[in-house]
Amino acid sequence: MSDTSGSIPAGWYPDPSGARQWRVWNGTAWSNVTRAYAPLATGASASAPSAATQLGVAELETLSALRRLKHFGIVAYYVGFALVVGLVDHWPGHARAISLRLASPLLGVAVGLSVIGYVSFAAAVRGLRGRWSLDAVVPVVNTFAASLVMSTRLGVVNNTFRLLVDALVTAGYVLASRTNPWFGVFLASVAAYQYLRCSLLIDAMIAGSDRRDLAS
Repeated sequence: MSDTSGSIPAGWYPDPSGARQWRVWNGTAWSNVTRAYAPLATGASASAPSAATQLGVAELETLSALRRLKHFGIVAYYVGFALVVGLVDHWPGHARAISLRLASPLLGVAVGLSVIGYVSFAAAVRGLRGRWSLDAVVPVVNTFAASLVMSTRLGVVNNTFRLLVDALVTAGYVLASRTNPWFGVFLASVAAYQYLRCSLLIDAMIAGSDRRDLAS
């Protein structure tokens, strides 16, 4: 199959091999995900994807958002969050303060990481819901929304208790980190659990796509 260069957006395109099917271009290379052309009605054209094809594009975008969340979004968010809380506790003028020369660049790093994590969580919630919603754009809230939606997609029932635990651990870290820095271990467990859910959902979506391709 021939290589394709240039900034072609990811999506479904006619198979470059000439076969009568669509093939997914992931933005850098042709994937193995294909779908046969739908039967054409009189006067119809094969130049545009069918409704099923459009659904495949949406799934591909959601999968990309989840991969970004897994690869750097979760880590960026929680490291940035921990840095922000630590800087508030030790900002110049407070007890156990650090120097302003050190605090200022650390604050820039903390805000940058937090923004990267926030955008990653927002995009994941938007992709999983299929639309923008209030809980996708509210900072901190969108991390819990992502956990809820991912768990729902994985078929996890009665997830309220786990979300409550995550919320209590997050609030506990903000309140207790100044005197009990070891409480960060519990915050790290929240991040690890989100990473696990994200990984499992990515695997489930890929497996589901493979089963549909075999059935088509």
